[in-house]
Amino acid sequence: MSAFPPVVVVDDDIDHALIVRLVLARMAPDAPIEVMTDPRGLAQRLVEVPQGALVLMDRQLDGRDGIDLLPLLRAERPDLRTVLLSAALPEPDRLRALAAGAYAAVEKPGSLIGWHRLMESLLVAPAETSTRTHAA
Repeated sequence: MSAFPPVVVVDDDIDHALIVRLVLARMAPDAPIEVMTDPRGLAQRLVEVPQGALVLMDRQLDGRDGIDLLPLLRAERPDLRTVLLSAALPEPDRLRALAAGAYAAVEKPGSLIGWHRLMESLLVAPAETSTRTHAA
């Protein structure tokens, strides 16, 4: 059994999803990782992910704002730790994402080192994190 939670990467940009998957596979080779790049039917597929999964979700999914999915996920799957990722995330949008149910809302790192640091901060168990709004 893996010491890491199942991870679901949600990004309609296949290159971004692949980068995140590669970083995760290197850092947590035993973690179950699922990648979703097709936003069609996404809400239903997210409701069906493994118990306690860490969901890394891009904010812009085929022109739709991922923040809109957060209340549904919080209501249907409060066990998920959903992290909203965005190329640019002004503070009001970050706060809106947290209020809508995100575990964290962060800007996508611009380097592999940044991705490693972000994933390292997110792969800890929820009980080990200080607050839901931690900065990654």
